[in-house]
Amino acid sequence: MTETIPNYILYGEYDDQRFPDYLHIESIRARSLQTDWKFRPHQHHNLHQFFYILKGGGTAQIEHSEFDLIDQHFISIPPLVVHGFKFTPDTQGWVLSIPDVYLRNIVKDEPTIINHFAAEFDFICESGELQSDILSIFTAIKKEHEGDQLTRNFALKCQVSLLISKILTSNPNLKVHNHKTDLKQHNSLVLFQHKINKHFKSRWSVAEYARSINITPTHLNRLCRSSFNKSASDLIHTRTLLEARRLLIYTNRSISAIADELGYYDLGHFSKFFHAKTGRKPTAYRKDSIKAFQG
Repeated sequence: MTETIPNYILYGEYDDQRFPDYLHIESIRARSLQTDWKFRPHQHHNLHQFFYILKGGGTAQIEHSEFDLIDQHFISIPPLVVHGFKFTPDTQGWVLSIPDVYLRNIVKDEPTIINHFAAEFDFICESGELQSDILSIFTAIKKEHEGDQLTRNFALKCQVSLLISKILTSNPNLKVHNHKTDLKQHNSLVLFQHKINKHFKSRWSVAEYARSINITPTHLNRLCRSSFNKSASDLIHTRTLLEARRLLIYTNRSISAIADELGYYDLGHFSKFFHAKTGRKPTAYRKDSIKAFQG
């Protein structure tokens, strides 16, 4: 267990010299040979990653869930989501990493699309046609990535656009937002989510968040309830709870230190908050979660 959750550029790398390249692609095998096919839980603060397992398997640990990996498994992991893998040796497939800002730029003319990729998801490419299409896209991305043509980045952008389209058309149930929400409302919600990620440890009030995005607290709550069926406070607490769980599971910090980091300078207040949201005290949650993940 580490003091902090590793935040890599690519797994095991802290040097950001690979970026601002448009993206990075490598086989699962390439990095797995260096890590004995095991990748400890970590995160990437600004990378969106797509994993495509052609053949093989293993287990994936994403945030608080663990599941088996099988042939033709596709996984999408947005920035700051803690994830780890134990691949079966000789698993075949690809890992595509693209800076979130580039991914957002690709879909800027269709702003609701990015909402589908705001949370992690996975699916199985069941049809032969989908398998062939996905493999062709990854193969084309690999070829373009290794080239130095004038149109290299444009071609990569086109292939990523095609991948996004293929994912959404083959998985219509990935929709997570009401497409009738107008652009102004959408932008307010996206900005609110960005502000939460930046300031949740400061324990801003709903009024402070609303002020920072130039709307009233009442309007902010209305937007949150219409889009997520949750209050603004619920979303803030969800982010705080997510970080609390991460720190409890993936670090060896004391409960008091975790409470301090999350802006709870009264340990009793933090424990009460955590128990109210999870039904367990922080110490019990840490013990049970570590035991479950170590199996």
